[in-house]
Amino acid sequence: MASAIGGTKSTFGPQDVSRRRSSPAFGFGSGTRKGQEKVFVSQEHSRLSNNPNSPGPQYDLKSSVDKQVDSSNKTAPQWAFGTAQRFNFNPTKGGVPGPGQYDAHPGVGTQVSSKNNSSPIFGFGSSTREHVAKVFIAEEHNKALYGVASPGPMTYNLKGSVGKQVHSRTVDQPAWVFGSSQRFVYDHVKRAATSPGPGTYTATNSVGTQVASTKPSTPRFGFGTSNWAHQEKVYLSTEHERASVGRQSPGPANYAMMPSTGSKQPQSNINSASAWGFGTAQRFAKVKPNAGTPGPGSYVI
Repeated sequence: MASAIGGTKSTFGPQDVSRRRSSPAFGFGSGTRKGQEKVFVSQEHSRLSNNPNSPGPQYDLKSSVDKQVDSSNKTAPQWAFGTAQRFNFNPTKGGVPGPGQYDAHPGVGTQVSSKNNSSPIFGFGSSTREHVAKVFIAEEHNKALYGVASPGPMTYNLKGSVGKQVHSRTVDQPAWVFGSSQRFVYDHVKRAATSPGPGTYTATNSVGTQVASTKPSTPRFGFGTSNWAHQEKVYLSTEHERASVGRQSPGPANYAMMPSTGSKQPQSNINSASAWGFGTAQRFAKVKPNAGTPGPGSYVI
């Protein structure tokens, strides 16, 4: 389609009009692989083009099991079966000591072998707290000792957080007050302004003696301080005095009770009972005493 009907040029292919750009044209190359050898891209690219006739990439891969040539790869450890005799009880011949002849050092504590790291050993210190002031570690460590000799918390005079702040780092909170201008100038306002406020009154106690005459004082009771000796001086009434009759009289055991039998009764309202007794007159008045008359004990029966 080099030309169209009416002489119109095609929009495909090279454009004759300079104002129109010719679109890029692509096609399959006709070169062979032998010409690839003459193309130089870079030094690294040339290293990869060893044999163009090889069907695939020719890598000389080393085995990952064995000694590694590349320094970036670590050589894996290798083990093999020993060639020495297993049962050689004579250490002078084989030169290999038995299992019980090894001087195995413990894994705890200081390690003798340089390949084994000795574990750190910790213990309780024997120094006192007084030596802490002499130990210098760093400037930051000394900051922790600031204020050791300072007074305790209760000795500080802390300023209030409400109101004007003395410390320059503390911001003062805004404060509002009531205005002092006279808004309502009235008689009752003036009287109220001159009257004392609620906090200026001195309220008396309602317990105890009342100062105000309109309030009666409640009675108060207490334990008396007088003793029994003052009781005799207290006069209440005649009936009360009768209870004190006989206070100075002797007790019941101090009375000398007269017998009601035989003797003459001293009390006039008690009759004396009849009394009988043996006579005191001599029975034998004609016989003189001691006239040779034997007595009752002189008879021998």
